[in-house]
Amino acid sequence: MTRDLMHSAEVKDLVRAAYRNVPPTTAAVARRLYGADELADVPQSAIDRSLGVADHLRHAGIRPGERVLDIGCGGGIDTILAARRTGLPGRVIALDFLPEMLARTAKAVSEAGLANVDPLEGEMEDIPLPDGTVDLIISNGVVNLSPRKSRVMAECARVLRPGGRLCVSDLTVGQNDLPPEILTQPAAWAGCVAGALSEPAFVRKLEKAGFRDVEVVHREALSVDDCALYPLFTPAVIRLMRELLPPARQRAVAVSIVVRADLPEAESVAGSHDASGA
Repeated sequence: MTRDLMHSAEVKDLVRAAYRNVPPTTAAVARRLYGADELADVPQSAIDRSLGVADHLRHAGIRPGERVLDIGCGGGIDTILAARRTGLPGRVIALDFLPEMLARTAKAVSEAGLANVDPLEGEMEDIPLPDGTVDLIISNGVVNLSPRKSRVMAECARVLRPGGRLCVSDLTVGQNDLPPEILTQPAAWAGCVAGALSEPAFVRKLEKAGFRDVEVVHREALSVDDCALYPLFTPAVIRLMRELLPPARQRAVAVSIVVRADLPEAESVAGSHDASGA
């Protein structure tokens, strides 16, 4: 069961409003997630707009020359790190549904002196790319922003080539872990808590979309103090967390996970159809 507490259009509207108005004061998030050596390769403009929940790129295994899709590029920090690792002739496609975010990424990419990034406006539920054209998909705290998570994962499987890979990070929340007074706050959805899946549900949805060898390779609790670093969580939501949650829960409002998964090779897909008589 998911916590899709609002209609899809309402969710998208509140996400647009929240992310358009994020103040450039999130460098503390970047310093929490990334090593100093990684940040040395990123312009300050991208560091100041960091809103991810983990450093999933440590687990992505980006290879030189790959075509990488970054879903929800935001301020551009992961796009830039991925572009440096894939190099030329590799490409990174920076996808976002907000033109403002794409402009921020393009600015940071220009400051970084990179020539292998392609900004792309579009929604993660309907990725404007042909089938089987991407080697690797990355995403950092974005899938939970969608009220149609199964659709997002199906789209990921569609645009990946056979044998392609996915490495994403997001927040997970167990069933009934948070009270409705928090979950019904728009800022809680924008912060990826209200819309969060449980870890088993996240894994099941990936498997249902056709991914195999789904593995959670990193887990880290997110405390109320950690949430306070993100301007997406309003002071009112942080206050509710402190008032309504017991001390133990305040130390683990949610769990940030990094998930890796593979898309089967074409031969194995065909073999499974043959075996089933389809």
